[in-house]
Amino acid sequence: MKKVKKLSVLLLCAVMLLAGCGKGGTEKTAVDNNADLSKYPIETDVTLSYFRAMPVNVATLVENYGETEYAKEFEKRVGVKIEYLHPGANAIVEALNLMVASDELPDIIEYAWAFDYVGGPAKAILDEVIIPLNDYKEYAPNFFNLLKENREYDRASKTDDGEYYGFPMIQNGPLLSISAGPVVRADWLRELGISEPETIAEWEAMLTAFKEKKGAKAPLSFNYGLSNQFFAFLDAPKAPYIEDGKVVYGAAQPKFREALGIAHDWFNKGLLDKNIASVDGKMAGSQILSGDTGASFMSGGSGLGPHIISGQAENPDFDLIGVRYPTKNKGEINYSTPTSRPIGGAYTASISTQCTNPAIAAKVLDYVYSEEGQILTNFGIEGKTFNMVDGVPTYSDLIMKNPDGLTISQALGMYVKSGIGAYGVVDEGYIKQYYELPQQKKALEAWTIGAEKSMMRGLPTITPKSEELSEYANIMNEVDKYRDQMIIKFITGIEPLDKFDEYVETMNKYGLERAMEIQTAALKRYEKR
Repeated sequence: MKKVKKLSVLLLCAVMLLAGCGKGGTEKTAVDNNADLSKYPIETDVTLSYFRAMPVNVATLVENYGETEYAKEFEKRVGVKIEYLHPGANAIVEALNLMVASDELPDIIEYAWAFDYVGGPAKAILDEVIIPLNDYKEYAPNFFNLLKENREYDRASKTDDGEYYGFPMIQNGPLLSISAGPVVRADWLRELGISEPETIAEWEAMLTAFKEKKGAKAPLSFNYGLSNQFFAFLDAPKAPYIEDGKVVYGAAQPKFREALGIAHDWFNKGLLDKNIASVDGKMAGSQILSGDTGASFMSGGSGLGPHIISGQAENPDFDLIGVRYPTKNKGEINYSTPTSRPIGGAYTASISTQCTNPAIAAKVLDYVYSEEGQILTNFGIEGKTFNMVDGVPTYSDLIMKNPDGLTISQALGMYVKSGIGAYGVVDEGYIKQYYELPQQKKALEAWTIGAEKSMMRGLPTITPKSEELSEYANIMNEVDKYRDQMIIKFITGIEPLDKFDEYVETMNKYGLERAMEIQTAALKRYEKR
């Protein structure tokens, strides 16, 4: 195995515009075969280099993640020095590609292997970028005990060949499965005497009232990047999902035609933003604050809460409320809610093939899955960042009313690990407190109605076989591009919905049916893990 030389890493940092490569260099130490790995802290002089994206909520506060109070406390508890490497903003994929191409890898790489590495984690192992953990289970007892207790955790953490590829983020509870959803102007509902809408018909009546009685120019508007949420809202997700044991392409199903019909109808009636194809998050937020929009899709933490605070600064009556995903008939449940599985594959810390101390790395990463580690990562240090209240870890004012003026999100990023998007176990207690406003708490309850069943319709972290990767990628690149062009044309009326069958036929000519066969086969392999 090669060592990462300090000079080459620093040059790589410059190429990738790394934000703070850590102090004291990143050269790997010699192998420590004498370290006692039966307890924490580990007594060793080993330093581990760790590559991950800089968390957004601390990026303006520190130059390097190692400067956060959480990182310092974690280092103290595990007994191992960690040097963090960060790519420039939005450059993590490019940064990893450069490291792989240069054959210069840090010890630990936290990455979305299932989504951003071509071929997924199995290919990363085959390419000798990361190592399987199978030979290091004895050094990660906390993690592997969790897998023994939960089959879903277990099979989501390994490849089709049974190789455990890293330490994932585990969302421990249904409230963590969804963090965004439909929101409406609650003050308008009260003023107009309208109940919270539960059906599509009630939504149309509400949007019509917003247009005619409140003068909303775009009664429903949202960041078009969230269009999958919009179609899930209409109970017809455009992404692939599982139906009757097979993977189907949402945007080719009959229900999707019905959803397009509703969207087109609302567009013609002036209920849907006429500029919907170009609306981004900033525009949608501005419109709901100005009164041009009465309903949208927002996240609970960075969307709903801040917009309520901003709106009430100008108008004390301003109010937003999160409402459930609607259904066709009253009393039904929308099982298309865009939820995430407990292990989604987005944040997984893996040990690289160039790590000279893989046993120590495994032991270090395993700490967050221990009972003490889960408390630290979710709540911090008792008496400082949280106190036990009726047996429940409850954030202190250092988090909720930070004396230095940090927002709750920033304070969480500085003192705990939950909320930054990282490997480990995320506890529902974090989100219940992070969503401080009653409107946020209610939104979370509304959005997660039916979430557990919806979750199982979404795809787990499946991967086509290596020989099928190029075929699948080429097909879906053409299909997705064509789909997105046609959706806008159907909504705006440039193309009539009578051409929906022709649209599906065109996608099948691109190879859609073959792509879904590949995905279904991958799903079957996943289920056998």
